Amino acid sequence: MRGLGPRYTGPVLALLLISCTGTQTIKPGGEETAADTGTAADTAADSGEPARDLDEDGYAAGEDCMDLNAAVHPGAEEVWNQLDDDCDGRFDADGTWAGTATVNAQAVYEGNRYTFRLGCPFAGERKSGTFEWLVSCTTDADDEKAQLLLGPSFTIRPEDGGVELERWEGDAIVESAGGWDTPADATIVWSTFDRAGLAADVSAASLSMAVGATISRQ
Repeated sequence: MRGLGPRYTGPVLALLLISCTGTQTIKPGGEETAADTGTAADTAADSGEPARDLDEDGYAAGEDCMDLNAAVHPGAEEVWNQLDDDCDGRFDADGTWAGTATVNAQAVYEGNRYTFRLGCPFAGERKSGTFEWLVSCTTDADDEKAQLLLGPSFTIRPEDGGVELERWEGDAIVESAGGWDTPADATIVWSTFDRAGLAADVSAASLSMAVGATISRQ
């Protein structure tokens, strides 16, 4: 009977496994080498090439939030331009704002003038070109005239929250839980990206209010 011929009995040199994520080589004895993913980042790292920096500001695309503008990069000075200059995730003064508003009100009733002073929480959020804010006031439950003339509570809010750069100015409305409302003029000016001042005035036949607040970004 014819022999089957010589069989190869030498060592197995390598087994090449192929997968959708790259290749992996198993050497004799089962030792594995690192997989080659074939990505551009791996290629750059393997070749020793630096990560790309298209605007040449010293910050690579992975950490530079706008790699086509050399003025925008981590640590840059934030300026009023509706850009995230320092790559901290916030544009200009975007964020939540809080403070306490002082409301000085005068009301005339049956020929008598009554004066009230309240401290009212301010809360707001500036985002994507709008600043929605609210001043919420609660009057003294034991003050009969305050309950009658101002209501148990009242709020002040803008009619249009659209804002550009470091100033908001427009119409606001005062709404009372006592069932009345009246218009107000209001202005908010940012002195820094973390601090601003509110001023609002109401001037009606029998009611006047002066509202002031210093608010800060949280």
